[in-house]
Amino acid sequence: MSARRGIGALARDSRGATAVEFACVLPVFIAMVMGIFQFGWTQHCASSLRAALEQASRALMLNPSLSESTLRSMVQAKLQNGADPNVAVSLAIDPVNNGARIARLTGVYQRSLGVPLLMSFPVDYRTTVVTALPPP
Repeated sequence: MSARRGIGALARDSRGATAVEFACVLPVFIAMVMGIFQFGWTQHCASSLRAALEQASRALMLNPSLSESTLRSMVQAKLQNGADPNVAVSLAIDPVNNGARIARLTGVYQRSLGVPLLMSFPVDYRTTVVTALPPP
């Protein structure tokens, strides 16, 4: 009779249940928080890339003789302090009628979005800024 009473008392005892539940939920919670942080940092870097491309296109509008390497170094310098400067920048200039030209400044940001306990996902963010250039 005492063994049955001991098992019943053990089944009703919930003193360690909170610690066990916490131990089960904690890894999932940490992985979720780290994933949100990784996603937020990736979005910050993509937004910073867009802003740096817009500033470089304004400089190109004022000085159409800027080269692609100069524009790339301008964009990477803007990203140096607040985002990941490992971006690929390309410039394409298309002629339109009346001698005017359109410049397309494209930036590609590649990152691996890794969540702990899960696989990583490659993220390729590509953005293009279009600027009208004055006729030569």
